Amino acid sequence: MNNFSIPQLVAFRWVAELGSVQRAADKLNITQPSVSLRMKQLEAELELPLFERHGRGLKLTRHGHLFLQRAMPVVDAYEQLQRNTGASALIGTLKIGLAEGFAVASMPTLIARLREDFPQLRPEWTVATSAGLEQQLADGTLDMAILVDPLGLRDVRLFALGVQQNCWAVSSSTFPTMSASRTALSKMTIITTPPPTAMYRATMGWFAEGKVTPENLCLCTSLNAAAQLVAAGLGAGIFPTKMVDAYPLHGTLRKLELDGLLSSGRVFVADRSTSDEARTQSMMAIIEQAAQTIGYFNS
Repeated sequence: MNNFSIPQLVAFRWVAELGSVQRAADKLNITQPSVSLRMKQLEAELELPLFERHGRGLKLTRHGHLFLQRAMPVVDAYEQLQRNTGASALIGTLKIGLAEGFAVASMPTLIARLREDFPQLRPEWTVATSAGLEQQLADGTLDMAILVDPLGLRDVRLFALGVQQNCWAVSSSTFPTMSASRTALSKMTIITTPPPTAMYRATMGWFAEGKVTPENLCLCTSLNAAAQLVAAGLGAGIFPTKMVDAYPLHGTLRKLELDGLLSSGRVFVADRSTSDEARTQSMMAIIEQAAQTIGYFNS
């Protein structure tokens, strides 16, 4: 009686599909020697060669093709079981990045939902600009992140979450009646985050559509600090509408009516291409529920 394991079958499936031990290891987020060992153990149990060299990769032998046909129903059933019980993966530490605007509006609701649904999860939060979070995700220092208008870095996988409305904001007390023409705003200090952040791209893109260049930019690495500067009357800035609505000092920020369209932000849940997709999808369901509770994506 053969004594092979589910991990061996799963590794076999991905080596067969991808034609490479290294690519299978990347897919499973394990080391290449671990996959090689599982293949050696599986072939030893079966006493049959499953792969042969093909250029720089591997291809199935005749025995390998036959065994793959028999193994796939088992692997499919196992992966379906994982998907159906994805919530069980949300335990232990999870390093999560949040774009600042989304964090200001939704973090209390999101944390409450996570505590209720996944009490064994221990999230470690990083709140920063999307550009910074995306780089941390690519570097492997975050497990997943919520990004706005991501750059599309290599090895970062994106799942669309929704579209956030953006607005121009000024201090209610300093500019109680100001209009939002491009010409008027271009003469003010424009407070934004540095390139290549989503806020900077939205700001400069809006002015460029009217062939106008702002005369004075104040670059601030924190979106929340930028909102504080605007609330203090030091300039104007673009922010997520829900962030302005949720700003702690209620009434200090005033949304401006525009004379031109302001692009919306596309929000994504992101992880690495080798991450556990079942875990990401479980987390994404909670994020969607939190966003729906506060109406984050409502016009």
